[in-house]
Amino acid sequence: MPDRPTVLVVEDDLEMNELQQELLSVHGMDAVAAYTGSEALEVFDRTGADAVLLDIMLPEMDGIETCIKFRARQGKHLPIIIVTALDSEEMRRRGYEAGADAYFTKPFDPDEVIHAICVLIEQASRNGSEHS
Repeated sequence: MPDRPTVLVVEDDLEMNELQQELLSVHGMDAVAAYTGSEALEVFDRTGADAVLLDIMLPEMDGIETCIKFRARQGKHLPIIIVTALDSEEMRRRGYEAGADAYFTKPFDPDEVIHAICVLIEQASRNGSEHS
């Protein structure tokens, strides 16, 4: 795992975005913020984040479409964790079909989300080094 992994927080609610950034910071990670799906893709291109925390209910392009676009561009090497208020089996299924690696509903357990991010980044860095 990188020394200080960078996680892209895609959440249109300013307070929730800041809360998630703070959570990541406390756990030794850097965070960059985006508030829409299209902004997330632009910020990712600039920062090359190690993982994405993604809300589903976003303006313009929702999190499902954003996840699909990330997968099309980055393949399976980018950990994508959905964190959303949408707690239906249908949305969970759509999230995983879009390419999410994990799906958490709000209010979420911070320790579970951090653990998932760490495990997924570790797996991605291991898989990435096997192909180099």
